[in-house]
Amino acid sequence: LFISGAAGNMGSIAGQIGRLMGLRVVGSAGGPAKCRYLTEELGFDAAFDYKAEPDLAAALRRVCPEGIDIYYDNVGGPMLEAVLDNIRPRARIVMN
Repeated sequence: LFISGAAGNMGSIAGQIGRLMGLRVVGSAGGPAKCRYLTEELGFDAAFDYKAEPDLAAALRRVCPEGIDIYYDNVGGPMLEAVLDNIRPRARIVMN
């Protein structure tokens, strides 16, 4: 499960539900403090600071090396395009 805008209200809840379901949960957030919150407080498996990444598709390949099966989209735009470059067949996309 990859969640964009994961440190916000909806993203953090989606991530916690994903963890309870036994999914590997990865999120993006704006800033290192928010990324630490995701991994250290909420138990996400990985997170990256989208503001510090020059290539979002490459960042997604790094944190989701096997591709993305479920995407919870909170932001659209360039992040959605990067996800589509890394999406697996039969994946699901939830748009908020």
